[in-house]
Amino acid sequence: MNIYEFMSRLYPAVTDSEKKAGNIHYYAQSSITCYVIKGKHGDLLIDTGMPQVWDGLKRWLESYDVRYVLLTHAHADHDWNVRKLQRTGAKILLCERDKTLRRNYMSQRVKPTLPRYTFRNYTQWINGSIFRSPAYDADYYFGSSERGLLRELGFSADIVPLPGHTFGSVGVIGNGVLYCGDAFTALWKRPDITPHAVSPKLMRKSLERIAALSPEWLACGHGLPMRFEKALPVIEEYLSKNK
Repeated sequence: MNIYEFMSRLYPAVTDSEKKAGNIHYYAQSSITCYVIKGKHGDLLIDTGMPQVWDGLKRWLESYDVRYVLLTHAHADHDWNVRKLQRTGAKILLCERDKTLRRNYMSQRVKPTLPRYTFRNYTQWINGSIFRSPAYDADYYFGSSERGLLRELGFSADIVPLPGHTFGSVGVIGNGVLYCGDAFTALWKRPDITPHAVSPKLMRKSLERIAALSPEWLACGHGLPMRFEKALPVIEEYLSKNK
């Protein structure tokens, strides 16, 4: 048994068929969550996870027709399986501001968003420097003004710039759901501020944007989808204490 098989057994998958969250299609394993949005001309996968989720994610995706993959940002725990999906014919979408971040974690050195995450931040620097996803190039690098790109591709959703965790971090909003990547998290099975940000100032502005959007559901890159009403008090408290 290799390390990835061990991790997949240690952290079994949870999907929307087992734990409903509105009409959100999700696959969660090892604190990593990937999502599918169905479209007119095929489906969109949001983020791809790490190696240990691939076998289960691949089986789950057999129920969908994934034509596009949107990366909320270019950290390894979100883009590791991109090349495998690209080989199936899926087109990869990534914000141009994260183009140089691919496989180069320290090109956007993150800072702790709260004092309690200081030690964790150092471990992230180490892990980010060691674990590098397989080399890939996105099929399309979009700019911050191209918010209607997904509608052009047949999806009832829009891209939302959410910089802070990385400079190119984005979310997707549609049908009352904001897929926010790591702009917010439920990493420890509870709503929380993301532990790391390349720019805490930009992250605060993105949290203000999330609060203003006030979606019905918040679908994070780590942890299961949650009702936004559970996340809002955490966001408001952080903003009030970190002006």
